[in-house]
Amino acid sequence: MDTFDHIETKVERITPSLAAAMLARVAGNGRVDKITQHEFERDMREGRWLLNGAPIIFSESGHVLDGRARLHACVAANMPFESLVVRGIAHDTFETIDSVRKRTLADVLSIRQEKHGRALASALRIIRAYQSGAVPGASKPPAPMALLSVLEENPSIRDSVLPGLRGMPLLPHGCAIAIHYFASRIDAPKADQFLSELGNPVVVDENCPVNRLREVLSRLRGQGGARRQTYVIAIAIKAWNSYRRGQTIKQLRYSPEEKFPRFETEPDWGPLSRTVPLPAKTVSNSHKIVVRVAMITPDMADAMLADRGPNRHVAASVINKYARDMAVGRWKLNGQTIKIASDGRLLDGQHRLEAAKKAKQPFPAIIVEGLASGVFSSLDIGRRRAMSDVLRERGEINTIILASSLRWLWMLKNGVVLAANSSPTNSELLDVLDAHPDIRLSLRHVAAIRDIMGSGIAAALHRSFAEVDPVRADEFFDRLIDGVQLAENSPIRRLRERLIKARTANRVRLPEAERMAISIKAWNAYREERPMQLLLWRNKGLAREPLPTVK
Repeated sequence: MDTFDHIETKVERITPSLAAAMLARVAGNGRVDKITQHEFERDMREGRWLLNGAPIIFSESGHVLDGRARLHACVAANMPFESLVVRGIAHDTFETIDSVRKRTLADVLSIRQEKHGRALASALRIIRAYQSGAVPGASKPPAPMALLSVLEENPSIRDSVLPGLRGMPLLPHGCAIAIHYFASRIDAPKADQFLSELGNPVVVDENCPVNRLREVLSRLRGQGGARRQTYVIAIAIKAWNSYRRGQTIKQLRYSPEEKFPRFETEPDWGPLSRTVPLPAKTVSNSHKIVVRVAMITPDMADAMLADRGPNRHVAASVINKYARDMAVGRWKLNGQTIKIASDGRLLDGQHRLEAAKKAKQPFPAIIVEGLASGVFSSLDIGRRRAMSDVLRERGEINTIILASSLRWLWMLKNGVVLAANSSPTNSELLDVLDAHPDIRLSLRHVAAIRDIMGSGIAAALHRSFAEVDPVRADEFFDRLIDGVQLAENSPIRRLRERLIKARTANRVRLPEAERMAISIKAWNAYREERPMQLLLWRNKGLAREPLPTVK
């Protein structure tokens, strides 16, 4: 029988001085998500902070395990805030905190049943950047709550969602929504006409701004790859300005050295451009909240999921990850909560609950009931704690590459390199690190090959080869790097040529699974001292091959 008498849960009023004292006892040294912190700071300063059931988590020894962004925001804003505080969580759960899937802005908009939520999310990022005087697409987007406030302050953005469809597929839908919104504030009929003519040409003159824009966008689309948002928005604004004036245009270009174009005769964009703080509207509902710690059985999970209401679509890969941890008893009580609204609707936790059903195993959780439905949009929208963050907090070095190599080694060991959406949990990756500590040494052997193979894949392969023959594994990668004294039909030479050719000819790497497959083929031939005239791996058609096994 599981008991949780050592766990203390309480809604507390956190003052700046108390926040500073808490920050003096922080576990780990990972970076704080500055974007999220600044949004928390803004909400606290403007009286918009919502008690949403996301806790500040303390270990059994009194160290802060989670909640630093909120505490730093409190100190910076010099404003108190209310938060659920959970104390008594085991310190060894630290690496699992915030490893749950985070909501994107598109998730939130879809949950709100907004039309074309993903495109609208993209448009809001563009609109906020432009309104605040920044260059769209040139920097990291703000936190979702800031973008939701853009929609609340400019609800007419929704009126541009359907007109934006007319500019597709040449103009990405999010860009088209933003362009139409800005243009319609200046001349609504012309804005409709501009997007309509972009999708359905009616003017023969090739120097017409719409035709020039279509020509440039068609050329970009034909080149393949991602179209840089900054460039697309810039040329669209230039084309619109000429179109509105009734002028032709011979060349349509934009260079990063130029000043980013603005809409001519643009109106006042409102509070965002004037940085005028919004009125405070703090409402405390802490007296309505009930918090309890419980083992959630599959039957309980099923009952709670019955009242989930509108929510984001569940991700099968996420459920599978959680279920694997639950099935082997790896899932830990880490302080993160299952959140339920005052009307009984499940607000947060559906992936964990679905995982309990799939694993047919109970799991421990903190349940927060009685939350206002309005907190829904603020749940789980911070930056997810990545494996590289966990490794950094453990004192590891080269954490991004190490995290990647652990992931590829896990996939190789579990035979899921070719499985779509296969992704390990942080706990599984830490198990890999414990089982294969020499993966750290493998990073040193592959640093010089990252441009043609990828450091994570290379380190995972080196470790796999070294488990079979450590001396020859080192030799294999040394010669793959320098190409010295390789015979004409050497497997290493064939692999090296293939990787370099793919990199220089196509300017993109081979698919990751193919890089791994041909590397294993070359290694097997090298160990068998077998010459190789042709290095191929077929992953399509009737002659499709499985991933080779390291020999």
